Amino acid sequence: METKTYTDQLIDLAWQYGPKVLMALALLVVGFWVIKRMTRGFDIFMRKRKLDDSLRPFFLSLVDVGMKVVLLLVVASMVGLETTSFIAIFSALAFSIGLALQGSLGNFASGVLILLFRPYRVGDLLTVNGMAGHVAEIQIFSTILVTPQGKRIIIPNGKMTEGPIENMGYDTPVQAQISLLVDAETSLDTVRQITEEVVGRSAHAVPGRVPTVQVSGMSRDDVKIDIGCWTSGEHYNDTLDYLYEELKTAFDTHGIKLAKERRKQNV
Repeated sequence: METKTYTDQLIDLAWQYGPKVLMALALLVVGFWVIKRMTRGFDIFMRKRKLDDSLRPFFLSLVDVGMKVVLLLVVASMVGLETTSFIAIFSALAFSIGLALQGSLGNFASGVLILLFRPYRVGDLLTVNGMAGHVAEIQIFSTILVTPQGKRIIIPNGKMTEGPIENMGYDTPVQAQISLLVDAETSLDTVRQITEEVVGRSAHAVPGRVPTVQVSGMSRDDVKIDIGCWTSGEHYNDTLDYLYEELKTAFDTHGIKLAKERRKQNV
């Protein structure tokens, strides 16, 4: 008799909740399939709109997670679970986690601002707190720079938004400038002629931009000369290396001595 009572109760529960559970499972399967299709369509839409590659993964994950959370709440309400309790628990957890991760949330907020306002993009050459490198990735919590030596610099996004950033765009014309100390008797016309020849052979110099040769200081024994060559942010470091090497070779060929070499000979 007791076993029959339990069996009857199980049958009643199956009739009462079985259809709801089956419908909830069906909705869950169909819902995940629809969300996947919608996310893919949203990705195609953003690609057609030519949205920045740094923004697309962030918006895709945001939309995907948001729709899945709504779907789970709908499924829970179909089964008969109180969604208000889940919302209250989630709010309490979010508040506790927020207090524990204030720094990370600050980096998250900074990452959102960077992705929205785009003060820099992937490929740009940045100088931040004395550290320079090309932007390899813009993540939600941090920005990754890669130096010419292949080193990866991971900087929290909070640091990226709280201080000044020197940004040389990937395809933006910038001037690569070096400073040299030459003998006080050196002819400036000869230096300008050599600089024009060297820059003219550069594969990364911007066509039509005249190189600059300016005197920025002098003393009895030497003259400080600033030499600039217009190039792109992508090839900034390559252009600097080229100028140092080619100008040194050209100066040696024309007998132009750097001030440091002159002092060594007089010691």
